[in-house]
Amino acid sequence: MPLDISSVFKDMSRVVIVGIGSEFRGDDAAGVLVARNLKKSVKSPNVLIIEAGVAPENFTSEIRKFKPSHVILVDAADFEAEPGTFIFTDSSAAIGQSISTHKLPLSFLSDYLRNQTSAKVLLIGIQPAGAGLSNEMCKKVEDAVDEVTEVLAKNICLL
Repeated sequence: MPLDISSVFKDMSRVVIVGIGSEFRGDDAAGVLVARNLKKSVKSPNVLIIEAGVAPENFTSEIRKFKPSHVILVDAADFEAEPGTFIFTDSSAAIGQSISTHKLPLSFLSDYLRNQTSAKVLLIGIQPAGAGLSNEMCKKVEDAVDEVTEVLAKNICLL
């Protein structure tokens, strides 16, 4: 179930943004590109931005040590919407099939992070047009990456 955008950032004091996906699979790189773009504009000791690629589970120790109030996972996910549509949701809510090439399901990762950090774990899913072997991202997903980056930067820059 989608979350109201204003409620997503309520009570946030320390946040980790985890960009997930493969840059070799076109639209699947959306999460990684959001994280990369945020690194350029957000400079706060209360924000940790991770370009996790296809192995977000490799960063759990770093996330735990940061002691976040919130963890936001950003990934391409097929929830049967128009390409470039994005959704903010509680990570425990199934929004569709992740198309990423990571091996550990995001539900396992989010449950683990929630249990280890007591953080609220959220997911931003970006609807891909496709995720075949290609470096090309479709224009609608590129636009969604820019919009998600802008929304996150605007809301976390004051932390």
